[in-house]
Amino acid sequence: MATNYTNTDAMAQHFVQCQLCPENSQFYCKPCEVRLCEGCVGIHLQKKSPEAHQFIHYHKLWKNRKLMSEPEVVSIVTCPYTNMLDIARWGESKIYVCSTLSRHIHKFDFRKNEGVDNSLAPGWPRRLATFGEDIIFTERNENDVKILTKNGEFKTLFSTADWSARGIGCTASGHIMLGLQKLKTGKVAIFDKAGKVLKEIVHDKQGKALYSNPYYVVENKNGDFCATDIVLSAVVVVDSEGGFKFTYTGNPSVDGRFDPHGIAADSLSNLVIADWLTRQLHLIDENGHFLRYFDFFPNKFMSESPTGLCIDSQDLLFLCGYDSDKVKVMKYLH
Repeated sequence: MATNYTNTDAMAQHFVQCQLCPENSQFYCKPCEVRLCEGCVGIHLQKKSPEAHQFIHYHKLWKNRKLMSEPEVVSIVTCPYTNMLDIARWGESKIYVCSTLSRHIHKFDFRKNEGVDNSLAPGWPRRLATFGEDIIFTERNENDVKILTKNGEFKTLFSTADWSARGIGCTASGHIMLGLQKLKTGKVAIFDKAGKVLKEIVHDKQGKALYSNPYYVVENKNGDFCATDIVLSAVVVVDSEGGFKFTYTGNPSVDGRFDPHGIAADSLSNLVIADWLTRQLHLIDENGHFLRYFDFFPNKFMSESPTGLCIDSQDLLFLCGYDSDKVKVMKYLH
């Protein structure tokens, strides 16, 4: 169920790149079907007469989308291992995955269902996120953020000091979002690429700790910071200023434990949450209200505990699990 407050005490998986430069998209030209940052709008206007263009804010592009009655499997990718932990979408048709069984980060073409490349990481990759043309990630038992560049090079971006780096994501502004843990304390923090802390979220306005172990993190299209916490068995959502919005602890109509792992946000700011125990995906809206299950067990879609999730700019859902070597690519909005 969702617990939220609407009084005065409380009120992205990856950013989408401009097609003319590395900045994140803010506008969309509908006749030309081109994504643009604010700085490139003027350049794009020079290619045709101004009357030939129609610009809208990029986040409004998919607002008319609706839930399909049943999800559709678009593709299934076979990976070289099970025990997968996370997945990141990259480029036009590529995905990256990592597993507890390998130090490699594998790259696949999900449209062709074939491996493209694999890179041996310095440690054991645990969480992945797309960061422009690169992949950022955290590793098991390491207190830093690393990057796998598009050229296949590994670099350490910055240290998280005595905080263990857990979940990782990229914000719409191009910053790095981390779930961090130290002893029994957790926090969500926003960093720039150099490691400067831009924002830390630890407590609500009453001083109550919000997190214990923020395992996976994502920013939604509203700019809210969303985290699954495996100790609290909850999804915790705060606004862009760190103000508490709600916690989600499972479908209120069903009794039972909730074990949230991967989390992803779609173009409507709905959240898809991987429930390890029930082998289901929960879909909730931007206010924490339960919408439906994607109930993949024991039917044909899924029979393993889901872990990592991501959703791309076309609202395709990418899912990996712990007990299978398959990555599912799914469509649930139209």
